Amino acid sequence: MSLRNQVPEQLATYEDPVLGINLRASEEDLIVRLRGVRGGEARLMQNMIYDGGTRSRFGSSRITPVQIAATRRVRGGHKFYFGGVNPTSRRLIAYSNNISHISDGGNETVLTSGMTNDLDTHFNTWSITDKVYIGNITDTLRSWDGTTFATVSGTNIPVARTGTINVLDRMMCITANGIERTNPRVDNVWSSNSAWATFRPARPGLFTAIHPFNVRGADTFYHGAIALQAQGYYVITGTNYGDDVTSITRPVEEDSAILLLDPNVGTSSPYSVATVPGVGIFWFTSDLNVYLLPEGSLVGGYVGDKLQSHVSTLGIESTNTAALGQVWMTYFDRYLMLGIPMGSDTFSSVQFWLDVRSMIQHPERGPVWYGPMVGQFLSRCWSETQNGEFRLSGGEGNPSTGVFVYSLRVPARFTDAVGAVDNNISCIYQTPFADFGAASRLKYVRAINLDLQLATASTPTVSVYDLDGLVESGLTVEAVV
Repeated sequence: MSLRNQVPEQLATYEDPVLGINLRASEEDLIVRLRGVRGGEARLMQNMIYDGGTRSRFGSSRITPVQIAATRRVRGGHKFYFGGVNPTSRRLIAYSNNISHISDGGNETVLTSGMTNDLDTHFNTWSITDKVYIGNITDTLRSWDGTTFATVSGTNIPVARTGTINVLDRMMCITANGIERTNPRVDNVWSSNSAWATFRPARPGLFTAIHPFNVRGADTFYHGAIALQAQGYYVITGTNYGDDVTSITRPVEEDSAILLLDPNVGTSSPYSVATVPGVGIFWFTSDLNVYLLPEGSLVGGYVGDKLQSHVSTLGIESTNTAALGQVWMTYFDRYLMLGIPMGSDTFSSVQFWLDVRSMIQHPERGPVWYGPMVGQFLSRCWSETQNGEFRLSGGEGNPSTGVFVYSLRVPARFTDAVGAVDNNISCIYQTPFADFGAASRLKYVRAINLDLQLATASTPTVSVYDLDGLVESGLTVEAVV
Protein backbone atom coordinates (compact mmCIF):
# COMPACT_ATOMS: atom_id res chain seq x y z
CA MET A 1 0.00 0.00 0.00
CA SER A 2 1.32 3.47 -0.88
CA LEU A 3 0.42 6.82 0.61
CA ARG A 4 -1.35 9.40 -1.53
CA ASN A 5 1.04 11.73 -3.38
CA GLN A 6 4.09 9.78 -2.18
CA VAL A 7 6.86 9.63 -4.74
CA PRO A 8 7.39 5.99 -5.81
CA GLU A 9 10.46 4.38 -4.31
CA GLN A 10 12.07 3.65 -7.67
CA LEU A 11 11.95 7.35 -8.54
CA ALA A 12 12.92 8.75 -5.15
CA THR A 13 15.99 6.56 -4.62
CA TYR A 14 19.35 7.85 -5.81
CA GLU A 15 21.31 5.22 -7.67
CA ASP A 16 24.85 4.36 -6.60
CA PRO A 17 27.36 6.44 -8.62
CA VAL A 18 28.58 3.44 -10.62
CA LEU A 19 29.13 5.74 -13.62
CA GLY A 20 31.29 8.14 -11.66
CA ILE A 21 31.20 11.88 -12.24
CA ASN A 22 30.09 13.93 -15.21
CA LEU A 23 31.14 17.57 -15.27
CA ARG A 24 30.00 18.09 -18.84
CA ALA A 25 26.29 17.19 -18.75
CA SER A 26 23.55 19.62 -17.79
CA GLU A 27 21.71 19.18 -14.50
CA GLU A 28 18.64 17.92 -16.37
CA ASP A 29 20.67 15.40 -18.33
CA LEU A 30 22.72 14.01 -15.45
CA ILE A 31 20.07 11.50 -14.53
CA VAL A 32 19.49 10.25 -18.08
CA ARG A 33 18.73 6.63 -18.74
CA LEU A 34 21.57 4.47 -20.00
CA ARG A 35 20.18 2.05 -22.59
CA GLY A 36 16.88 1.97 -20.78
CA VAL A 37 18.43 1.69 -17.32
CA ARG A 38 18.47 4.60 -14.91
CA GLY A 39 21.92 6.15 -14.82
CA GLY A 40 24.27 6.35 -11.87
CA GLU A 41 26.27 9.51 -12.53
CA ALA A 42 27.14 12.11 -9.91
CA ARG A 43 27.93 15.77 -10.29
CA LEU A 44 30.77 15.70 -7.77
CA MET A 45 32.74 13.04 -5.89
CA GLN A 46 35.44 15.14 -4.27
CA ASN A 47 38.01 12.80 -2.71
CA MET A 48 35.58 9.90 -3.14
CA ILE A 49 35.38 6.67 -5.11
CA TYR A 50 32.76 3.96 -5.63
CA ASP A 51 34.09 0.56 -4.56
CA GLY A 52 31.36 -1.62 -3.10
CA GLY A 53 29.85 1.64 -1.88
CA THR A 54 30.60 5.34 -2.01
CA ARG A 55 33.60 5.99 0.19
CA SER A 56 36.51 8.31 0.86
CA ARG A 57 39.82 7.78 -0.89
CA PHE A 58 42.74 6.82 1.32
CA GLY A 59 45.26 9.45 2.40
CA SER A 60 49.04 9.75 2.49
CA SER A 61 51.91 9.67 4.96
CA ARG A 62 55.46 11.05 4.95
CA ILE A 63 58.36 8.84 3.94
CA THR A 64 60.77 11.70 4.69
CA PRO A 65 60.04 12.87 8.25
CA VAL A 66 61.55 16.32 7.69
CA GLN A 67 62.05 18.66 4.75
CA ILE A 68 64.99 17.67 2.57
CA ALA A 69 65.39 21.06 0.88
CA ALA A 70 63.56 24.38 1.08
CA THR A 71 62.11 26.30 -1.90
CA ARG A 72 62.60 23.26 -4.13
CA ARG A 73 60.33 20.53 -5.50
CA VAL A 74 60.76 16.94 -6.61
CA ARG A 75 61.54 16.87 -10.36
CA GLY A 76 61.73 13.09 -10.84
CA GLY A 77 61.00 9.86 -8.97
CA HIS A 78 61.61 6.16 -9.59
CA LYS A 79 62.06 2.82 -7.82
CA PHE A 80 65.20 1.09 -9.12
CA TYR A 81 65.07 -2.71 -8.84
CA PHE A 82 68.37 -4.47 -9.49
CA GLY A 83 70.69 -7.20 -8.27
CA GLY A 84 69.86 -10.24 -10.40
CA VAL A 85 69.87 -13.35 -8.17
CA ASN A 86 70.12 -11.14 -5.07
CA PRO A 87 67.47 -8.52 -5.87
CA THR A 88 67.28 -5.25 -4.00
CA SER A 89 65.81 -1.82 -4.66
CA ARG A 90 66.42 1.88 -4.15
CA ARG A 91 63.99 4.81 -4.27
CA LEU A 92 65.47 7.62 -6.36
CA ILE A 93 64.40 11.26 -6.58
CA ALA A 94 65.70 14.29 -8.44
CA TYR A 95 65.59 17.83 -7.08
CA SER A 96 67.73 20.93 -7.48
CA ASN A 97 71.16 19.67 -8.68
CA ASN A 98 70.78 16.34 -6.88
CA ILE A 99 69.95 12.74 -7.58
CA SER A 100 69.32 11.04 -4.23
CA HIS A 101 68.34 7.70 -2.74
CA ILE A 102 65.56 7.86 -0.13
CA SER A 103 65.28 4.89 2.22
CA ASP A 104 61.99 3.59 3.57
CA GLY A 105 62.93 5.28 6.84
CA GLY A 106 63.26 8.63 5.07
CA ASN A 107 67.06 8.91 5.13
CA GLU A 108 68.68 10.61 2.15
CA THR A 109 71.87 9.51 0.40
CA VAL A 110 72.99 12.00 -2.27
CA LEU A 111 74.33 10.15 -5.34
CA THR A 112 75.36 13.30 -7.19
CA SER A 113 74.96 17.04 -6.84
CA GLY A 114 76.30 17.73 -10.32
CA MET A 115 73.12 17.82 -12.41
CA THR A 116 71.89 21.00 -14.09
CA ASN A 117 69.62 22.76 -11.62
CA ASP A 118 65.85 22.17 -11.32
CA LEU A 119 65.07 20.32 -14.56
CA ASP A 120 62.41 17.71 -15.33
CA THR A 121 64.19 14.40 -14.79
CA HIS A 122 63.31 10.97 -16.19
CA PHE A 123 64.50 7.57 -14.92
CA ASN A 124 64.50 4.21 -16.70
CA THR A 125 65.78 0.81 -15.56
CA TRP A 126 67.37 -1.49 -18.15
CA SER A 127 67.66 -5.07 -16.93
CA ILE A 128 70.25 -5.99 -19.57
CA THR A 129 72.88 -3.78 -17.93
CA ASP A 130 71.24 -3.82 -14.47
CA LYS A 131 71.44 -0.02 -14.35
CA VAL A 132 69.09 2.93 -14.11
CA TYR A 133 69.49 5.74 -16.64
CA ILE A 134 68.77 9.42 -16.05
CA GLY A 135 67.95 12.10 -18.62
CA ASN A 136 66.94 15.73 -18.13
CA ILE A 137 67.01 17.48 -21.57
CA THR A 138 70.37 19.19 -20.85
CA ASP A 139 72.91 16.79 -19.32
CA THR A 140 74.55 13.90 -21.14
CA LEU A 141 72.95 10.58 -20.19
CA ARG A 142 73.80 9.42 -16.65
CA SER A 143 73.63 5.94 -15.10
CA TRP A 144 73.75 4.28 -11.66
CA ASP A 145 74.28 0.58 -10.94
CA GLY A 146 73.54 0.71 -7.21
CA THR A 147 77.16 1.59 -6.42
CA THR A 148 78.65 3.96 -8.98
CA PHE A 149 76.97 7.07 -10.39
CA ALA A 150 78.48 8.01 -13.74
CA THR A 151 78.12 9.87 -17.00
CA VAL A 152 77.70 7.23 -19.70
CA SER A 153 80.82 7.22 -21.90
CA GLY A 154 81.38 5.82 -25.36
CA THR A 155 80.29 6.68 -28.89
CA ASN A 156 77.65 9.34 -29.60
CA ILE A 157 76.29 9.37 -26.00
CA PRO A 158 73.10 11.45 -26.28
CA VAL A 159 71.43 14.20 -24.30
CA ALA A 160 68.08 12.49 -23.69
CA ARG A 161 65.22 14.95 -23.75
CA THR A 162 62.74 12.69 -21.91
CA GLY A 163 64.83 9.77 -20.69
CA THR A 164 65.32 6.37 -22.32
CA ILE A 165 63.05 3.40 -23.08
CA ASN A 166 63.79 -0.27 -23.75
CA VAL A 167 62.92 -1.98 -27.04
CA LEU A 168 64.04 -5.57 -27.54
CA ASP A 169 67.81 -5.63 -26.88
CA ARG A 170 68.52 -1.91 -27.04
CA MET A 171 67.66 1.48 -25.62
CA MET A 172 66.11 4.43 -27.43
CA CYS A 173 65.73 8.09 -26.52
CA ILE A 174 64.56 11.41 -27.94
CA THR A 175 67.19 13.97 -28.98
CA ALA A 176 67.10 17.21 -30.93
CA ASN A 177 67.66 15.17 -34.13
CA GLY A 178 64.92 12.58 -33.58
CA ILE A 179 64.93 9.20 -31.85
CA GLU A 180 68.31 7.50 -31.47
CA ARG A 181 69.06 3.86 -30.62
CA THR A 182 71.94 1.79 -29.23
CA ASN A 183 73.77 -1.21 -30.54
CA PRO A 184 72.37 -4.49 -29.19
CA ARG A 185 72.75 -5.03 -25.41
CA VAL A 186 75.10 -2.09 -24.78
CA ASP A 187 74.61 1.46 -23.52
CA ASN A 188 77.84 3.01 -24.87
CA VAL A 189 77.30 3.00 -28.67
CA TRP A 190 74.47 5.18 -30.03
CA SER A 191 73.33 6.35 -33.43
CA SER A 192 73.68 10.08 -34.06
CA ASN A 193 71.73 11.94 -36.73
CA SER A 194 71.98 8.84 -38.89
CA ALA A 195 70.46 8.59 -42.36
CA TRP A 196 68.80 5.28 -41.42
CA ALA A 197 69.17 4.63 -37.66
CA THR A 198 67.67 7.92 -36.45
CA PHE A 199 63.86 7.96 -36.51
CA ARG A 200 62.54 11.36 -37.62
CA PRO A 201 59.07 12.89 -37.49
CA ALA A 202 57.03 13.37 -40.66
CA ARG A 203 55.72 16.72 -39.41
CA PRO A 204 57.57 19.79 -38.13
CA GLY A 205 58.47 19.83 -34.45
CA LEU A 206 60.35 17.72 -31.95
CA PHE A 207 59.16 14.48 -30.44
CA THR A 208 57.72 15.10 -26.98
CA ALA A 209 57.40 11.56 -25.59
CA ILE A 210 58.26 7.93 -26.37
CA HIS A 211 56.76 4.82 -24.79
CA PRO A 212 57.24 1.04 -25.35
CA PHE A 213 54.56 -0.61 -27.49
CA ASN A 214 54.14 -4.03 -29.12
CA VAL A 215 52.14 -4.86 -32.23
CA ARG A 216 50.96 -8.43 -32.85
CA GLY A 217 51.23 -9.43 -36.51
CA ALA A 218 49.83 -12.49 -38.26
CA ASP A 219 52.66 -14.72 -37.10
CA THR A 220 55.04 -12.57 -35.05
CA PHE A 221 55.37 -9.81 -32.47
CA TYR A 222 56.69 -6.44 -33.61
CA HIS A 223 58.46 -4.83 -30.67
CA GLY A 224 58.68 -1.07 -30.81
CA ALA A 225 57.37 2.17 -29.41
CA ILE A 226 54.76 4.88 -29.64
CA ALA A 227 56.41 8.22 -30.36
CA LEU A 228 54.47 11.43 -29.85
CA GLN A 229 54.68 15.05 -30.90
CA ALA A 230 52.56 17.85 -29.47
CA GLN A 231 50.13 17.09 -32.32
CA GLY A 232 50.41 13.57 -33.70
CA TYR A 233 51.62 10.12 -32.77
CA TYR A 234 53.66 7.44 -34.55
CA VAL A 235 54.39 3.74 -34.21
CA ILE A 236 57.95 2.41 -34.40
CA THR A 237 58.16 -1.30 -35.17
CA GLY A 238 60.68 -3.91 -36.23
CA THR A 239 62.20 -7.29 -35.52
CA ASN A 240 65.81 -6.24 -36.25
CA TYR A 241 67.14 -2.77 -35.43
CA GLY A 242 70.63 -3.26 -36.89
CA ASP A 243 73.85 -4.55 -35.32
CA ASP A 244 75.95 -1.41 -35.89
CA VAL A 245 73.96 1.81 -35.58
CA THR A 246 77.06 3.88 -36.44
CA SER A 247 77.28 2.31 -39.90
CA ILE A 248 76.83 4.74 -42.79
CA THR A 249 74.61 2.32 -44.71
CA ARG A 250 71.58 0.38 -43.52
CA PRO A 251 72.30 -3.32 -42.80
CA VAL A 252 70.46 -5.73 -45.07
CA GLU A 253 68.71 -7.49 -42.17
CA GLU A 254 67.48 -4.24 -40.53
CA ASP A 255 63.69 -3.90 -40.90
CA SER A 256 62.55 -1.17 -38.48
CA ALA A 257 60.20 1.60 -39.57
CA ILE A 258 58.33 4.61 -38.22
CA LEU A 259 54.76 5.36 -39.35
CA LEU A 260 52.58 8.38 -38.63
CA LEU A 261 49.28 7.10 -37.23
CA ASP A 262 47.43 10.32 -36.44
CA PRO A 263 48.53 13.87 -37.33
CA ASN A 264 46.22 15.55 -34.82
CA VAL A 265 46.40 13.74 -31.46
CA GLY A 266 49.61 14.11 -29.48
CA THR A 267 50.89 15.18 -26.10
CA SER A 268 52.92 17.93 -24.46
CA SER A 269 53.02 15.90 -21.24
CA PRO A 270 55.70 13.16 -21.32
CA TYR A 271 54.93 12.16 -17.70
CA SER A 272 51.31 11.48 -18.68
CA VAL A 273 51.96 8.50 -20.98
CA ALA A 274 51.02 5.36 -19.05
CA THR A 275 50.31 1.71 -19.82
CA VAL A 276 47.41 -0.09 -18.15
CA PRO A 277 47.90 -3.87 -18.53
CA GLY A 278 45.18 -5.47 -20.61
CA VAL A 279 43.68 -2.11 -21.56
CA GLY A 280 46.17 -0.02 -23.51
CA ILE A 281 48.25 3.17 -23.45
CA PHE A 282 46.81 6.43 -22.14
CA TRP A 283 48.12 9.96 -22.47
CA PHE A 284 46.99 13.54 -21.81
CA THR A 285 46.58 15.36 -25.10
CA SER A 286 47.74 18.86 -25.98
CA ASP A 287 44.08 19.83 -26.49
CA LEU A 288 43.28 18.93 -22.85
CA ASN A 289 41.68 15.52 -23.03
CA VAL A 290 42.66 11.92 -22.23
CA TYR A 291 43.36 9.56 -25.12
CA LEU A 292 43.35 5.75 -25.06
CA LEU A 293 45.18 3.59 -27.58
CA PRO A 294 43.67 0.15 -26.87
CA GLU A 295 45.97 -2.82 -26.49
CA GLY A 296 46.74 -4.36 -29.88
CA SER A 297 45.22 -1.44 -31.78
CA LEU A 298 46.76 1.44 -33.71
CA VAL A 299 43.61 3.57 -33.52
CA GLY A 300 42.35 5.08 -30.28
CA GLY A 301 39.82 7.56 -28.94
CA TYR A 302 39.12 10.15 -26.26
CA VAL A 303 38.04 8.98 -22.81
CA GLY A 304 38.14 12.26 -20.88
CA ASP A 305 35.05 14.08 -22.15
CA LYS A 306 33.21 13.81 -18.81
CA LEU A 307 36.06 15.71 -17.15
CA GLN A 308 35.60 18.78 -19.34
CA SER A 309 33.48 20.96 -17.11
CA HIS A 310 30.50 23.13 -17.98
CA VAL A 311 29.70 23.74 -14.29
CA SER A 312 31.32 25.52 -11.35
CA THR A 313 33.61 22.60 -10.54
CA LEU A 314 36.77 23.02 -12.60
CA GLY A 315 37.75 20.17 -14.90
CA ILE A 316 40.60 19.36 -17.22
CA GLU A 317 39.68 22.29 -19.47
CA SER A 318 41.23 24.50 -16.74
CA THR A 319 44.64 22.81 -16.91
CA ASN A 320 47.46 25.37 -16.90
CA THR A 321 48.56 25.22 -20.54
CA ALA A 322 51.86 26.85 -19.60
CA ALA A 323 52.61 23.79 -17.44
CA LEU A 324 51.39 20.93 -19.64
CA GLY A 325 54.73 19.20 -19.14
CA GLN A 326 53.82 18.72 -15.46
CA VAL A 327 50.68 16.64 -16.10
CA TRP A 328 51.23 13.05 -14.96
CA MET A 329 49.38 9.74 -15.05
CA THR A 330 50.16 6.64 -12.97
CA TYR A 331 48.44 3.25 -12.86
CA PHE A 332 48.19 1.60 -9.46
CA ASP A 333 45.81 -0.96 -7.97
CA ARG A 334 43.05 -0.76 -10.58
CA TYR A 335 42.97 3.03 -10.89
CA LEU A 336 44.59 5.25 -13.49
CA MET A 337 45.40 8.46 -11.64
CA LEU A 338 45.61 11.73 -13.59
CA GLY A 339 47.31 14.70 -11.92
CA ILE A 340 46.94 18.15 -13.47
CA PRO A 341 48.19 21.66 -12.61
CA MET A 342 44.93 23.57 -12.25
CA GLY A 343 44.51 27.23 -13.13
CA SER A 344 47.83 29.00 -12.58
CA ASP A 345 49.47 26.15 -10.64
CA THR A 346 52.77 24.84 -12.00
CA PHE A 347 52.43 21.46 -10.25
CA SER A 348 49.63 18.93 -9.98
CA SER A 349 46.98 20.31 -7.62
CA VAL A 350 43.95 18.25 -8.72
CA GLN A 351 43.59 14.56 -9.58
CA PHE A 352 40.93 12.52 -11.36
CA TRP A 353 40.90 8.72 -11.13
CA LEU A 354 39.74 6.34 -13.86
CA ASP A 355 38.13 3.12 -12.58
CA VAL A 356 39.96 0.44 -14.57
CA ARG A 357 38.02 -2.40 -12.93
CA SER A 358 34.77 -0.92 -14.23
CA MET A 359 36.29 -0.41 -17.68
CA ILE A 360 37.22 -4.11 -17.91
CA GLN A 361 34.22 -5.71 -16.22
CA HIS A 362 31.55 -3.28 -17.51
CA PRO A 363 32.72 -1.84 -20.84
CA GLU A 364 29.14 -0.80 -21.64
CA ARG A 365 29.41 1.88 -18.95
CA GLY A 366 32.18 3.72 -20.76
CA PRO A 367 34.93 5.54 -18.86
CA VAL A 368 34.11 5.94 -15.14
CA TRP A 369 35.98 8.81 -13.47
CA TYR A 370 36.04 9.90 -9.82
CA GLY A 371 37.09 13.21 -8.33
CA PRO A 372 38.25 15.82 -8.17
CA MET A 373 40.83 14.57 -5.68
CA VAL A 374 42.20 17.60 -3.86
CA GLY A 375 44.54 18.19 -0.93
CA GLN A 376 47.73 16.73 -2.47
CA PHE A 377 50.29 18.74 -4.45
CA LEU A 378 52.40 16.21 -6.29
CA SER A 379 54.92 16.91 -9.01
CA ARG A 380 55.73 13.23 -9.55
CA CYS A 381 54.00 9.94 -8.75
CA TRP A 382 55.34 6.43 -9.28
CA SER A 383 54.48 2.84 -8.33
CA GLU A 384 56.76 0.44 -6.43
CA THR A 385 55.46 -3.05 -7.19
CA GLN A 386 58.36 -5.48 -7.53
CA ASN A 387 60.31 -7.64 -5.05
CA GLY A 388 57.12 -8.19 -3.08
CA GLU A 389 56.43 -4.47 -2.66
CA PHE A 390 53.07 -2.86 -3.29
CA ARG A 391 53.33 0.87 -2.78
CA LEU A 392 52.57 4.16 -4.49
CA SER A 393 54.95 7.04 -3.84
CA GLY A 394 54.95 10.71 -4.74
CA GLY A 395 57.08 13.82 -4.51
CA GLU A 396 56.02 17.25 -3.27
CA GLY A 397 55.43 19.71 -6.09
CA ASN A 398 54.95 23.00 -4.25
CA PRO A 399 58.32 24.77 -3.80
CA SER A 400 56.85 26.71 -0.88
CA THR A 401 56.49 23.41 0.99
CA GLY A 402 59.94 22.14 0.01
CA VAL A 403 61.12 18.65 -0.88
CA PHE A 404 59.17 15.83 0.78
CA VAL A 405 58.48 12.25 -0.36
CA TYR A 406 55.16 10.60 0.49
CA SER A 407 53.57 7.17 0.59
CA LEU A 408 50.20 7.51 -1.16
CA ARG A 409 46.87 5.68 -0.86
CA VAL A 410 47.81 4.31 2.54
CA PRO A 411 45.06 1.90 3.70
CA ALA A 412 42.77 3.15 6.48
CA ARG A 413 44.46 6.56 6.57
CA PHE A 414 42.15 9.54 6.10
CA THR A 415 44.57 12.46 6.29
CA ASP A 416 46.99 13.83 3.71
CA ALA A 417 50.60 14.59 4.56
CA VAL A 418 51.50 17.98 3.09
CA GLY A 419 54.98 18.89 4.19
CA ALA A 420 55.14 18.53 7.97
CA VAL A 421 51.34 18.86 8.40
CA ASP A 422 48.58 16.22 8.26
CA ASN A 423 45.33 17.57 6.75
CA ASN A 424 41.92 15.96 6.98
CA ILE A 425 40.50 14.74 3.68
CA SER A 426 37.45 16.79 2.76
CA CYS A 427 34.79 14.68 1.01
CA ILE A 428 31.91 16.17 -0.97
CA TYR A 429 29.37 13.99 -2.76
CA GLN A 430 26.87 15.83 -4.97
CA THR A 431 24.03 13.78 -6.42
CA PRO A 432 22.38 14.59 -9.76
CA PHE A 433 19.21 16.68 -9.99
CA ALA A 434 16.24 14.35 -9.54
CA ASP A 435 12.95 15.19 -11.24
CA PHE A 436 11.10 12.44 -9.31
CA GLY A 437 9.24 11.48 -12.47
CA ALA A 438 7.79 14.94 -13.16
CA ALA A 439 10.37 17.53 -14.18
CA SER A 440 7.96 20.50 -14.27
CA ARG A 441 6.16 19.84 -10.98
CA LEU A 442 7.10 21.79 -7.85
CA LYS A 443 8.28 19.43 -5.07
CA TYR A 444 8.25 19.78 -1.33
CA VAL A 445 11.01 17.54 -0.03
CA ARG A 446 10.15 16.69 3.57
CA ALA A 447 12.93 14.23 4.31
CA ILE A 448 16.01 12.65 2.80
CA ASN A 449 17.18 9.26 4.03
CA LEU A 450 20.88 8.44 3.80
CA ASP A 451 22.85 5.31 4.55
CA LEU A 452 26.29 6.39 5.78
CA GLN A 453 29.28 4.69 7.29
CA LEU A 454 31.76 7.15 8.77
CA ALA A 455 35.42 6.27 9.24
CA THR A 456 36.08 9.36 11.37
CA ALA A 457 34.26 11.34 14.04
CA SER A 458 33.38 14.18 11.65
CA THR A 459 29.77 15.34 11.15
CA PRO A 460 28.42 15.13 7.60
CA THR A 461 26.17 17.86 6.19
CA VAL A 462 23.73 18.08 3.32
CA SER A 463 23.04 20.98 0.98
CA VAL A 464 19.93 21.00 -1.23
CA TYR A 465 19.90 22.52 -4.70
CA ASP A 466 17.30 22.82 -7.42
CA LEU A 467 17.76 24.10 -10.97
CA ASP A 468 17.63 27.69 -9.71
CA GLY A 469 20.49 27.13 -7.29
CA LEU A 470 20.99 26.64 -3.57
CA VAL A 471 17.88 25.96 -1.45
CA GLU A 472 19.38 24.92 1.89
CA SER A 473 23.03 24.77 2.89
CA GLY A 474 24.93 22.83 5.53
CA LEU A 475 22.10 20.83 7.07
CA THR A 476 23.45 18.48 9.71
CA VAL A 477 22.78 14.81 9.13
CA GLU A 478 21.06 13.34 12.19
CA ALA A 479 21.59 9.70 13.13
CA VAL A 480 18.54 7.50 13.65
CA VAL A 481 19.27 4.42 15.73
